[in-house]
Amino acid sequence: VLHVEKELIDANRLAHRGDIFHLDLEEVDKALVDDTFDLMQLVRPRMMAHQRAVKATECPLLIDSRCRILRPDPPNRDDVEEGTLLGTAVSPGTAMGRVRVMRSPDERFESGEILAATVTSPAWTPLFSGASAVVLQIGGALQHGALCAREYGLPAVSNIDVHNVLKTGMLVEVNGNT
Repeated sequence: VLHVEKELIDANRLAHRGDIFHLDLEEVDKALVDDTFDLMQLVRPRMMAHQRAVKATECPLLIDSRCRILRPDPPNRDDVEEGTLLGTAVSPGTAMGRVRVMRSPDERFESGEILAATVTSPAWTPLFSGASAVVLQIGGALQHGALCAREYGLPAVSNIDVHNVLKTGMLVEVNGNT
């Protein structure tokens, strides 16, 4: 695929490395037999949609048939101390530390920090060994980050608006017991 992509870039049919991944195999096959097939007409809008998705700070849990994002009712805050964020406990334990809000597992992360991310995948797993706790924006008890947190014995919570209410360096306590 990368060899074909290089040929298409050299022929000025694709603009950048990685563009080929915005096409399906049928489109690539058609481009190889039809020099007039405009690949960039397909790539541009898909690339823009991908860039918007990467920059998104919210991952909807539920979308209705009219594409409206549905949110749960806010939790009852009558007996909650001011400054407390309510989420869903996904791994037991408590820990206090400085938050590191991350969008990618490639970002700098220091041992002992609290890992805060929208969601995690297997690429994030090495970070769990140095984390003191985990805060996730989406996911439940079977989400990758929750499973890893339990395996590493880290407290973890989910359903926290990570990118809007937490800032890197904040001192927080994570309580995965309640």
